[in-house]
Amino acid sequence: MARQVLYVDPEQGRDDQAGRSQDQPLKTIAAALRLHQTETTIQLKAGLYTSTSGEEFPIAVPAGCELVGETRGDRPATILQGGGSIQSSILGQQTATCRLQDGAKLKNITIINTQAQGVGLWLAEGRAQAELVTVMKCPQYGAVALEQALPLLKNCIFEDCGVAGVALFSQSKGVFERVFCRKNRTGMLMRDSASPLIMASSFQQNVIGVAIADTANPVLRGNRITNNQTHGIQLSERATADFGQAQDVGNNIVRNNGQTDIQNRARRSLISCGNDVLPQRVSGNVDLVASDIPDASVVPSPLLDRPATVSPTPPTPTPTPPSESKGVTPPQGSTRFTDMANHWAGPFVDGLVEAGAVAGVGDGSFRPNQQVTRAEFAAFVVASFPDRPLKNPPAQFRDVTSEFWGYEVLSKAQQMGFLTGFPDGTMRPNDPITRIQAIVAIANGLELSGGRADDIGIYRDRAQVPSYAIDALAAATQRRLVVNYPEPLILRPLEPITRGEVAALIYQGRLAVGTSAAIASPYIVQPDTTQPLFSDLDNHWATGFIRELAEANLISGLSDGRFAPEAPINRAQFAALIANAFQPSPQQPSRNFRDVPAHHWAIRAIQTAYQGEFMSGFPDGTFAPDHRLLRVQIWVALVNGLQLTYPDVDLQPLGQFADYASLPRYALTQTAIALEQQLITTHPNPSRLRPSQIATRADACVSVYQALVGLDRFPAIASQYIA
Repeated sequence: MARQVLYVDPEQGRDDQAGRSQDQPLKTIAAALRLHQTETTIQLKAGLYTSTSGEEFPIAVPAGCELVGETRGDRPATILQGGGSIQSSILGQQTATCRLQDGAKLKNITIINTQAQGVGLWLAEGRAQAELVTVMKCPQYGAVALEQALPLLKNCIFEDCGVAGVALFSQSKGVFERVFCRKNRTGMLMRDSASPLIMASSFQQNVIGVAIADTANPVLRGNRITNNQTHGIQLSERATADFGQAQDVGNNIVRNNGQTDIQNRARRSLISCGNDVLPQRVSGNVDLVASDIPDASVVPSPLLDRPATVSPTPPTPTPTPPSESKGVTPPQGSTRFTDMANHWAGPFVDGLVEAGAVAGVGDGSFRPNQQVTRAEFAAFVVASFPDRPLKNPPAQFRDVTSEFWGYEVLSKAQQMGFLTGFPDGTMRPNDPITRIQAIVAIANGLELSGGRADDIGIYRDRAQVPSYAIDALAAATQRRLVVNYPEPLILRPLEPITRGEVAALIYQGRLAVGTSAAIASPYIVQPDTTQPLFSDLDNHWATGFIRELAEANLISGLSDGRFAPEAPINRAQFAALIANAFQPSPQQPSRNFRDVPAHHWAIRAIQTAYQGEFMSGFPDGTFAPDHRLLRVQIWVALVNGLQLTYPDVDLQPLGQFADYASLPRYALTQTAIALEQQLITTHPNPSRLRPSQIATRADACVSVYQALVGLDRFPAIASQYIA
């Protein structure tokens, strides 16, 4: 069906007209919306649209509908002014001008809402878009994003708004590119677990430029945060931010703010890398770190999208492949190479061999798990795409001589657009090429486009994606080039790519340009599907508890996308959970444990749990970080650390459990308190405590969650397995 175009003119239009031509426009947006079909563009004449002219607020723009206004000079001359009641479980009763549904678009429009509790843009679902929109004089928020919204706002202005120009709550993310917030109480406010990408934006003349609270975790790249009255950036509670990494610098300018440029009142340190920040203008725990030389296998491209980070994860068990329940029969290995008889990439390798693009290593094997150097990668792509034109002039690299075995393939790959050199004039042919570099190289060499920035939001480790790679990765994801084993949502962008992974990537690239046939594989990333938070929590008794903790960034899963809820938890892992969940204040001096070296992954968490009196060491000076915890030890730790003590504790309720007598005598009082506080899990048998059984990751998570419920930090979850 062709896209429908309707015309609206508040002065000359009439709602009894068809609205399908500029000569017979409708009078109101409300009338146009009633005529909306699957895909509709509503062209709005410059003018004032209010309730007096017949508009119905909030203006609800449905999926597939685009409102496009007119501009006069440097501002939109189509003005929507007014508000209608809207109820939110998070913000209560508000009045909003426009509510954009998933897939709705707004362009060249000015929004004004001076009503009490006024909000300009209401973004509570899906992937709404706003471009060249100016929002002014809203007593509450210029724009608010809620729930799991993923809005895209570009070239928008928010000014003179009471609480914040833009505010994000719940688990909202999205992209805010070239957004200008000025003269608001707060330029951009992020709360709960919001984690947007904010790029190339400006925050000036606000009281506070950017405020980050609760467990919010935005990514900031290339922004200017200057001349705000008090603080440029303010962090509080357990918030943090991706403010630049060694391989992906921030490029933010934070200067000339009234009191401090960065005020970190949060419990976590803020790492700043590659930003224009003066150390003397920083307050709180901020680590200014140096950047690495960028690994420029391609010319950097503008930032597009990058939300979220993950909590530190201890060493993980060997990953297992996803089940066949994903709807695709897993590949059955290679028929050509003995070392790939059961390898997931076998069919991709066989397909390339059949096309004459790759061969083995000379002994009848393929060595699919061997890392690939940049020169070897060049040989792969030149053989796989022999008909690609030479679009770049040849370049000379000082570390690649004509005697080098890969001289010709490197030169040809560079001229075809697959590879570029580094800023220092080198190609580094013997360096391993990383997974993200290979993906970007194929996408650029094949000139793929069409991906949306938020397509990469499905990757659980998307925060590790360098900014230069986002555009190409989005296109590669949309065109089904990305193949991730064993878990499709774990990209591992900075790891060296293997021969098997290169084969799968190149095969999918050949498929994208029509030179190979499709191969079914559960490891090909499907960008348009809803992906689970963890791959192994279906119908698990603790799923709700684990998801809540994960979405609050208090826990993370394993590197293969699983959570392994029934795996044992050891003392170091439990210390990390305690430190993240409670951030306890020190109650006793730190202690050096002789079996916890300075480089141990959990040393900070262990000291935090020890100083907070949740956990203790052993008389021989050890902590035993790898020892598994018993269930009763979790209850004792929580009761002691949270200081849940009472003068008279009733032990009688413990008698309801068939194995009451197996409780250690030292733990009777703490177990009774834990029972009263509903910290004890009883899965799979509600009549048994099993105090001396090894605790699982699920046991620990649910008990900690219940403790957080008692602290009024999380809502209660009904479960038959809470004693």
